[in-house]
Amino acid sequence: MTTTNGYTTTGHLPAWAEDDPSTTGIPPQHLGTELAGINHHQPFPGQSVTVSVTDDDPGIGAVILCGSIDCAPYSEDPASRQPVVNLQLIDDYWFLNLDPEQLATLATQLRAQADHLDHTVRPALTAARQDWTNRHTA
Repeated sequence: MTTTNGYTTTGHLPAWAEDDPSTTGIPPQHLGTELAGINHHQPFPGQSVTVSVTDDDPGIGAVILCGSIDCAPYSEDPASRQPVVNLQLIDDYWFLNLDPEQLATLATQLRAQADHLDHTVRPALTAARQDWTNRHTA
């Protein structure tokens, strides 16, 4: 970034960042604000699912667990000054500023939940459906 009076500040631009925040012609009094607004960003897709708001709602498509890798090197929040993951659960529900260990913990929890759904809930559902069919097809 270069101010109108010729002062230039530089920093690391990660290869993964979508945009280059370099600018010129910044009034010197706005340099701090410009630096604070830098956010290196790389989005990643989520999983498409159908969600319902009410019991009689047929459901709509929604994306869950999408997010981005972000780094705000001049942020007031020290945790945001290095790359973090911001993970959107669904709509306006987010897990923010996840460091690598926190992301690993969440991934482990999600795997455990997926395993529970696959190995406990699905067999129980299959048994319940079979029992239902046996009792209602006579």
